[in-house]
Amino acid sequence: MITRHHVVLGLFCSLILGSAIAEMNPVPAVLVTTGTVAGVILPDIHMTRSKSNILRRMGWWVVRAGRWICVPVLCFIYRRFLNIACEPDDKRLTHSLPGIVGYFVILAVITSLLTIPFRSFISVSMVMVFLGGLLLGLLLHLGQDLCTHKGIFPFYPFNDIRFAGSIRPCDIFDKRIPRIQICHGLVLILFLVLLYTLHWPIYDLLICSYLGVCTCIGYMFCVSEISIKRPLRDNSVSPYAAAVRRT
Repeated sequence: MITRHHVVLGLFCSLILGSAIAEMNPVPAVLVTTGTVAGVILPDIHMTRSKSNILRRMGWWVVRAGRWICVPVLCFIYRRFLNIACEPDDKRLTHSLPGIVGYFVILAVITSLLTIPFRSFISVSMVMVFLGGLLLGLLLHLGQDLCTHKGIFPFYPFNDIRFAGSIRPCDIFDKRIPRIQICHGLVLILFLVLLYTLHWPIYDLLICSYLGVCTCIGYMFCVSEISIKRPLRDNSVSPYAAAVRRT
């Protein structure tokens, strides 16, 4: 999806969760939202820099930071320990489950190290909440791109099988993304109405917020016609197995 689609949908999901958390403390709610918005744009390592939109330029710097720091580490791990050749400009690196897990672990270590000098007023729980939002954003990015015609490569670099939907984000005649955004917005409004009228216990609110996010994601998947797209070339031997055979 386009960056603005990622941000809007990620923001809706983070607000659904953050609204429940804000009942206890607004600070964790802000951290969850911040982490989710950052995580939902980080995998787009080919994002172009905007010359006119300052918010898009800020997002580009966030993506660049991940591109400069995390991608080389991922490539080093694949080459050094798994003997798999990969290129740092390959978008499949950050649009797969192994890549997202690696991305998150690297970012979690860096975030934890950066907060050590400020541990007097940044608690471990605050760091964990932010990282939780970051992981949510990374996973939401995969889920959103899964619905597009380009899709994702969930098991790359171990094989090239692609999972993709039928949504074309740049097609103005494809109205499914606006409908998905409306669904996210309606779920958020409904949850806020429940939040401020029923005064449920916090644990019940958290469960409802998770169900709300799952509803949004489920609707997005249902309208996207997701299917498995096997590569054109012979994929009987994975890149991992081929690399091992060459050694």
